Amino acid sequence: MAKSATPSVFVVLAAASVESLESQASSLNLSLPSGVEIRLDYLSDFTDLENRLRHFLNHWRFPAVIATCRRAQAGGQFQGSVEQQTDILSAAVRAGCSWVDIEIESLATHGGSWLAKLHPARIIVSYHNYRQTPPLVRLYRRLSRFPAHVIKITGYARNLKDNLEYLRLLTSHSRRRPTLVAFAQGPGGVVSRLLSLRWGCPFTYASSQKAVASGQLSLEILRSVYRIEHINSRTQIYGVVGSHASSSLSPVMQNIAFQAKHLNAVYLPCETRRIKDFLDLARGLGFAGFSVTMPFKRAILPELDWVDPLAARIGACNTVAVRQGQWMGWNTDAAAVVEVLTKRLRLPGGQILILGAGGAACAAAYALSAEGAKVFIAARRESAARRLARAISAQTVPWERADTLEVDAVINATPVGMTPQADCAPINLARLRVRVVFDMVYCPTDTRLLSEARSRGLVTISGIEMLVAQGARQFEIWTGESAPRALMEQAIRQTLADRHSSA
Repeated sequence: MAKSATPSVFVVLAAASVESLESQASSLNLSLPSGVEIRLDYLSDFTDLENRLRHFLNHWRFPAVIATCRRAQAGGQFQGSVEQQTDILSAAVRAGCSWVDIEIESLATHGGSWLAKLHPARIIVSYHNYRQTPPLVRLYRRLSRFPAHVIKITGYARNLKDNLEYLRLLTSHSRRRPTLVAFAQGPGGVVSRLLSLRWGCPFTYASSQKAVASGQLSLEILRSVYRIEHINSRTQIYGVVGSHASSSLSPVMQNIAFQAKHLNAVYLPCETRRIKDFLDLARGLGFAGFSVTMPFKRAILPELDWVDPLAARIGACNTVAVRQGQWMGWNTDAAAVVEVLTKRLRLPGGQILILGAGGAACAAAYALSAEGAKVFIAARRESAARRLARAISAQTVPWERADTLEVDAVINATPVGMTPQADCAPINLARLRVRVVFDMVYCPTDTRLLSEARSRGLVTISGIEMLVAQGARQFEIWTGESAPRALMEQAIRQTLADRHSSA
């Protein structure tokens, strides 16, 4: 079994049968060399495993293969004893697996002497914690006592700040022996998964089809969206912070823009429920800028050194750039609303009905009022509509009477019509006299409101156009370069289509 260069990404294959492993392998884009980790603990039948696995490996010829048979005590699927685990892993080594992953739980009860049975495979001694991030240095010292080639430590990131613990561990221990692999699980741990190679990890893990660990990203996403193997010490870090940042479309959009402009930068999803948690991460990693989504657009304002006057009036910031150590904030949602509407009608003196009184409606109302438009606010929460109307000297309209107006444009700034309630529309277009219909909802891409508007011959503006416009302005603030808008829109549409097809 010849040793070769270790791939920087191992794709996890996990299935109930070797035949299903074949199906997963065939779905991979292996244009760049990738190793695989075969989760043998997911198999339902171990009969003639050595021969079946040898046939599989001879067919695919992966650069490197890790065999893992994680016992239930360590968070895996295998219910057997350590002796049975050893027999299965030994069969995998004879079949051609070049690496074996043994969890610390098995070694703790039976010692490390039996690892000799797995010769000539290279040994990974691993620790997994699915609840929290434990003291990492103490764990490293404990695991390094075993005769291993690699130590793997992964805990659960209960907050974004936990990622900094993995950074400190890797930067202080990555040059030692045994080699160290360390990253965090969970939505909050995605940052460490994406930056671990930059911090000194020899390799990281990806999923093939369905992730077997929380926060695990697919090989396609790691390489096409994040270009993980190109991230280095000079890469500028950007991101999006929010309570649902892991599902944000912004990483797809911004990373394709960085790639198109040949910029050494990466944009990361940073999911948290506490703004201070993100601030600690951003300062610790030296973020060059970031996007702000719900619920932090107002909470970020006191942390900024300078705020654009319009963003200050709105009371919400969605874009932060770090310039010479100063945190500077803008609201590109507002600018995007003006941009997309200006292409269709004259705003000064125009009459525009805004449906909703939340953050998106607020940005639109302030921006359009500043452009000289006459704004009408209609919301189910009349008190919120009145507050917003008073702030910009607009008029309120009862929700049930909004469709009786005659206006130049209507903007849906509510979630009505969003998946999974895509068959709903926020207003009856049959009664409303209007020329332009603008729906901020972008999932689905073609909402019922837009479909009805087109059937009536009205001018329509999609939520995707708004999303790209605000994202393009963010890119331009951060980089000083023109944004590749067509590519950004294409990436958004493709991602939404992929999500729809896999739903």
